[in-house]
Amino acid sequence: MGRHKKAPRPGRPARLFSIMALTAMTNEKLDAFFLTEEQSGERKINLLRLVFLLVFLANEFSNYYLLKVVAGWLHERAVVTMLAWIAYAAGAWYLVNRRRLYGRAVKYVSAAADALFLALTIVLVEGNNGPLIPVFYILIVGCALRYSYRAILAASAFSALGYAAVWYTSFGNPRLTPIPAYSAVIHLLIMVMMGAFSAYAVKKMRGLVLKFAENFARREMAEGALSRYVSRQVAKKILDSPDGGSAMGVGRRTQAAVLISDIRGFTPLSEGMDPGELVALLNSYFSRMVDVVFRHDGTLDKFVGDALIVVFNDPFEQTDAEKRAVACAAEMQREIAVFNGEQRAGGRHTLGVGIGVHCGPVIAGNVGSESRMDYTVMGDTVNFASRLQGKAPAGAVFVSGAVKAKTEGSFTYKSAGVMDFKGYKEPAEVFELQAA
Repeated sequence: MGRHKKAPRPGRPARLFSIMALTAMTNEKLDAFFLTEEQSGERKINLLRLVFLLVFLANEFSNYYLLKVVAGWLHERAVVTMLAWIAYAAGAWYLVNRRRLYGRAVKYVSAAADALFLALTIVLVEGNNGPLIPVFYILIVGCALRYSYRAILAASAFSALGYAAVWYTSFGNPRLTPIPAYSAVIHLLIMVMMGAFSAYAVKKMRGLVLKFAENFARREMAEGALSRYVSRQVAKKILDSPDGGSAMGVGRRTQAAVLISDIRGFTPLSEGMDPGELVALLNSYFSRMVDVVFRHDGTLDKFVGDALIVVFNDPFEQTDAEKRAVACAAEMQREIAVFNGEQRAGGRHTLGVGIGVHCGPVIAGNVGSESRMDYTVMGDTVNFASRLQGKAPAGAVFVSGAVKAKTEGSFTYKSAGVMDFKGYKEPAEVFELQAA
């Protein structure tokens, strides 16, 4: 079997850089997301503003023409001011809602314009103690639709300034009762506090969304990394477990079923092939094999040149590990037969693969240096599985006596004879899976 190097994994500095890059990327995406939500909120505010102003104008006409409770000169002032405000509202609606023109400064201009028109209306109709004062509070709360704590603080400041202007103009007008200082101060304090609390809530919400998005992105990255070894389902199970991804990293002794496959005659085949064609062949072959492995919830230990090492019963217990391993080996051989049929039809090289399956105690965990670590299993069980696959001819699955004993109720085997194995003093009987 040949060997090829895998790309090194990042060490601590690289991992720190990855986290920083992830945070920056998440911030950028959320910034774009909230900009979209700001624009959506601005469109809602524009629509609500138009509806409110049209209802208010209808109410003004009703008060003057039907109820006759408004003086003519006050009615004229109110109508002129309302029409000016409606003209602004219609323009904002057209530009933002229809033309989709929006910039971050729009929300501040909009908040300032609303506070200005409201203050102007109250001053002109001499309603310094009237029912329009609470609209300042509505402007502050409504600004939450923009999902911007800065916009809320700005709306709070503009509303406070507008109310201060109303308060100031109430002095010197013989038709008005000046607003008491204590009352005005309370209004101003409430506006400021309402803005501060609303802004804090929105900022906190944005922070929670960012934290959730970062955690979700980290989980996706971790799941993607784990998917190098296990199926997405198993990766999710690992991350959902109490000890999280450490299940793959902690060194441990465990029982496992080990499957090793190897391409027969690969060295002479590779010497006569174009490098690009060889890599494409291997990638196509391994892609199919890994799909089969993950369908049986096997853990991918590593690729070693043209060989594939798969583990069952680690990192999570699988009571039917040996059965899964043999079923996986059988499906791999069936998939190889399909693969070879496609290769022949296209006039390309075919592959013959031998597979060995053994079970027993192993040591599992992440092994390597601080800058590069790989999940692996070690021990006599792995060594014997390697020797076993070395005896299997192309298209065959050889299993040990231990595997046969645990799976013979589910599969049919025939004896391949007693064989000697390099590094082992005693020969061992080998069994070949039937109808693989």
